[in-house]
Amino acid sequence: MEMDQVSVVQLDLVTERRRTLVFFAWFIGGVLSIWLLGIVITLPLLVFLYALVEGGEKWFTALIMATCAYSLIWGLFEFILETRWPAGLLFGY
Repeated sequence: MEMDQVSVVQLDLVTERRRTLVFFAWFIGGVLSIWLLGIVITLPLLVFLYALVEGGEKWFTALIMATCAYSLIWGLFEFILETRWPAGLLFGY
């Protein structure tokens, strides 16, 4: 009995380049935002924007996801493990 399914997906070059550029735009935007705002602010904001723009979620669902991300960062790292993330460039070093 054959259990594995093999499929070959070929994308056109324009779609590949667009997806690659979008990925690196999100990545570089996230890195710059962490540098400017700090990770505690940036990660929930990035989750919210990515869910809205790329995920096509409703704003309320994206807001819940961002709240969960903030709760994880603050609750786990800052409250339980007492790890203080450095502030971003805009909020002082």
